[in-house]
Amino acid sequence: MLRAVLYLPDAAALPLAGTDVCGRTLAVRAMVTALRAGASSIVAPAVLRNAAVERALRRMPTLATALHWLDAGTAPPADGPARWLLLPASSLVHTHTLEGLLADPAGRPVVLAGSTDAAAPVAVTPAPPPPALWPELAAGGPVGPALAGWLAGADPLSRPATGPWVDARGAGGRARAEAALEATLSIPADSSMDRHLHRRCSRLITRGLVQTDLTPNQVSLVSLAIGLAAIWCFWGATPASALAGVVLYALACIVDHSDGELARLTFQESAFGANLDWTIDTVVHAGLVLGIGLTAGGAVMAAIGAIGAAGVTLSALF
Repeated sequence: MLRAVLYLPDAAALPLAGTDVCGRTLAVRAMVTALRAGASSIVAPAVLRNAAVERALRRMPTLATALHWLDAGTAPPADGPARWLLLPASSLVHTHTLEGLLADPAGRPVVLAGSTDAAAPVAVTPAPPPPALWPELAAGGPVGPALAGWLAGADPLSRPATGPWVDARGAGGRARAEAALEATLSIPADSSMDRHLHRRCSRLITRGLVQTDLTPNQVSLVSLAIGLAAIWCFWGATPASALAGVVLYALACIVDHSDGELARLTFQESAFGANLDWTIDTVVHAGLVLGIGLTAGGAVMAAIGAIGAAGVTLSALF
């Protein structure tokens, strides 16, 4: 069993924990990281409780169930067969970053290389922080140096980061955290065109979208509308409308990338959204192929366009 504790490393950490980074605060990101790392229980000082956290809890019932608030009078947890994940609420720690720490066998503390040097350790331990630290930790006091000293005395293993990790304290911390998150938005299926054009443009759109209440599925429907306009331009096209269709199709692809980026940045991934996304892709691509065949003229080219559209559909299905 894995349990997690969020803490504040120093006095500057509390306002940082409430800083918005790509649509969600650092504290919310730390909570979701713990949840996705497999923590069945997450404890955090109640001073982190704010409107942004409450909105996240309403949107994520599983997080609300796992999260437990601490106050100055909270007693240390009873010992039990659990590993403890220590996360500073003022740092960006991606779930992938924890893979190396969690892969080590239980029995000895494992720390993220460099995090103890900054007195904001990211670690997995076989026991919770010592009872003497809990009053300050639960009250939201600065416990980073004390935790780093405790871990150093336990002769921990050190593991390098295998994913994004940013200590947001210091100048430019928010910008560094945003850059680290944006670097995770590409997917293995991205083509060269995606990497060099679509992603560069979609990230500009996504930066604005994360500050709105639009959902990824709503953005997907916008990409569908643009894609349908591109199909209309290719249906019996003239040179001018075909050029407009190319531009609209490129824009549809860019917006299509933004819906996934928005979902990943704001923790709104869903099976329905994934199915909606590939369905829209299939409709747009099949419609474009059919429209090009019809524009070419004649029964033969129309048949070839229909066969191509069927191929696109079957490819997506299988």
